[in-house]
Amino acid sequence: MIIKSLNALGVYGNATLNSVDLALLTTDGLDVQQFIKTQTVHYPEDLCVDIRSILSRRSWNYDELRNNPEVQKIREKISLFYAEAIREFAVAEKVDCYGIDGLTIFSNPDEKCSYQLEDGRVLADALSSNIITHFHRADLLSGGQAAPLCPAFINALGQQTDKPALYIIIDAVSSLIYLGQSGELNAFDCAPGTAMIEDWTFRHANMQTDYNGKLAITGKADMQIIKQLLRHKILKKTPPKTLDVMCFSEKKEHLEGLMLEDGAATATAFIAEAIYQSAFDFLPKIPANLYIGGEGCKNPTLMRFIKQNFAPRTVLPITDTFPTLTAFGAQSTAFNTVRRLYGLPITYPTTTGAFEPMSGGEIYEKI
Repeated sequence: MIIKSLNALGVYGNATLNSVDLALLTTDGLDVQQFIKTQTVHYPEDLCVDIRSILSRRSWNYDELRNNPEVQKIREKISLFYAEAIREFAVAEKVDCYGIDGLTIFSNPDEKCSYQLEDGRVLADALSSNIITHFHRADLLSGGQAAPLCPAFINALGQQTDKPALYIIIDAVSSLIYLGQSGELNAFDCAPGTAMIEDWTFRHANMQTDYNGKLAITGKADMQIIKQLLRHKILKKTPPKTLDVMCFSEKKEHLEGLMLEDGAATATAFIAEAIYQSAFDFLPKIPANLYIGGEGCKNPTLMRFIKQNFAPRTVLPITDTFPTLTAFGAQSTAFNTVRRLYGLPITYPTTTGAFEPMSGGEIYEKI
């Protein structure tokens, strides 16, 4: 197979509960030749309500999600929304391939299943194009945890930076990616992410999120609640491991009774503490340089808490080093899309626990 550079369009719905990111870049799956453009498209209010109606239930199993008519309607609705966003984003652009990684609302690696809110068949039909999606499934079937899916992308970018280096990607959930001095690549989901803050602000103030961390900075974090949350079994589990946005659903009641600002401060501080604890518990070492990517780096209060925890190490937004990484998840998805076409791995034994390096992504062909 001849490997050539392609213009890949990536869609990432797992960054937040409120919007979807799109990115167009040129890559051969080994390096990125050009970052062309990115865009964030906010969900309409009714679609936000639909998503939260699914998440408001404390627990689902895979069959319930797959067979629930309301969930299927919402899944189709989101897929059609993605298709329209893609059409508008790609006007007058040359696009060779499309990859979509939707919001993961359920993950159970022990039963080799996960559930994302996108439908490849609906997308392929709506766009009259081949679509690559469900990047998680091949890894699950190979004994992996199905996430995180960005390490191959970070590994490609990280060749330009000093090592060892730690990348903290904070989207709906948070992940750690460690690049070692001798080429080691370790990764795992480590903590809740922005979805926890968004859930609090939406339920208590009808706000989509804590914009610029303004609520959290004026509130007081309850350290007793944070200590209780840090005992969650998923945080104590040895990697590889994955989280979904519902992992901490049963812990919501710990925050109830707090004032709006204090609840935002407690959720934000907990995310920072959980990331810090996971890094020290499970990584070979904590490097001098840490880079924050994803939605989390847009929250100054969360960044402040993380910097305090990891002091005196240097903590920087990933965009300080890579200014074009303005939609990290979507750009990573675009990169993985091309790797799928060329049969290159996107997950590894040291990132998800798969038996061997695995390519991933299912191709839905246009009819």
